[in-house]
Amino acid sequence: MNNDTIKLLNLEGINVDLTKSDIIKDANTLYCNIVLTKLDEICPECGSISYSLKDYQSKKITHSISTAFPCILKYKARRYICKDCGKIFYERNPFSLPDEKTSTMTRFLVINSLRSHTSTFSSVAKQYNLTPMTVMNIFDSWVDCKRKTFPSIICIDEIYTNKLSNSSKYAAVLLDFRTREIVEIYHSRHKAYLANRFTIIPEEERLGVRAVIIDMWDSYKELTHRYFKNSIVAVDSFHIINHLNKYLDKIRLKVMKRYLKSNVNRFIDHEMYYYMLKKFHYFFTKNYEDIYDGEIRIYKINAKWKKDEILKYLLSIDDDLKYGYELKEKYREFNLTAEYETCDEELTKLIDKFCNSHLEEYREFGKMIRRWKDEIKNSFIRVELRINNKENK
Repeated sequence: MNNDTIKLLNLEGINVDLTKSDIIKDANTLYCNIVLTKLDEICPECGSISYSLKDYQSKKITHSISTAFPCILKYKARRYICKDCGKIFYERNPFSLPDEKTSTMTRFLVINSLRSHTSTFSSVAKQYNLTPMTVMNIFDSWVDCKRKTFPSIICIDEIYTNKLSNSSKYAAVLLDFRTREIVEIYHSRHKAYLANRFTIIPEEERLGVRAVIIDMWDSYKELTHRYFKNSIVAVDSFHIINHLNKYLDKIRLKVMKRYLKSNVNRFIDHEMYYYMLKKFHYFFTKNYEDIYDGEIRIYKINAKWKKDEILKYLLSIDDDLKYGYELKEKYREFNLTAEYETCDEELTKLIDKFCNSHLEEYREFGKMIRRWKDEIKNSFIRVELRINNKENK
């Protein structure tokens, strides 16, 4: 390895043995096989300078100071054993901080690039041949952003981040219920990770939280009871309605498949049933008042019907479908009109209707809302507004 290469890789001043080091380009990656010159070491445990070589350990450090292609530094780190206290320790790493797999120079360049208001984690990651999650971790470790104080009512929601990280598909987002401002974003919604983050929050601040609004994720419920002990848990009704719509859609699909052309003798009514159930699937899950009020074209029969005519036709196709739709609407009406002080009896009756339904899909839904009954009731508590993550109809 010559001096020009040393300068190009910004490795000047590092104890590299040039006569024993080389560079190999494999596909689109540059591998620098480094041999370090031996330096005097000190035992980190007792400060002794009396030690002996134990063995060598292979190390890889990402050193992406070139934006053309990834660069990996490979070297065998010496491990020593102290003759006085028996401590095993590595020789000093001239490339990165202890236990880091990205070089200090790369980390510096990443932070410098993030200064631009047009930069994103993804764009900087692409620039330095890193993953977005690595760039995010570098940012978190170098930049000390002042944390917002937790409000009295917190909404916990989540965003899909699978493209950014393989460790967790979802990130947890904490919102202020009153202002809807983001309080905190955690890279994972895993219980152990969130428990570690909540532990950092001062206990006095955590005790000031009076309500936490969640979806039906058991970990959120358990963590709320453990770390926000003065808080009630409320299930966001948006998620309840969303689950109910999914169960009703399963019923619709089951009915629709009975009328596939391959399953019948091409009876015109059966073909029309299939067509209508497929084309107007949204009538079962969308709020009726939000459906277009004008005439809706039905191409199969070259006609235009109003939405009330379409709904009447859809519900005439199958008794189970009509039953499922009407029970869903009863729950939606309850969700819109119930009040915390008086909702218990009506909610209990609805849960019984679902649990005792002849439809398997609704029995599953009934079991779910029975398990979350108290948290559903809490969602009707009003603090200026009903405590929900989203407005619902």
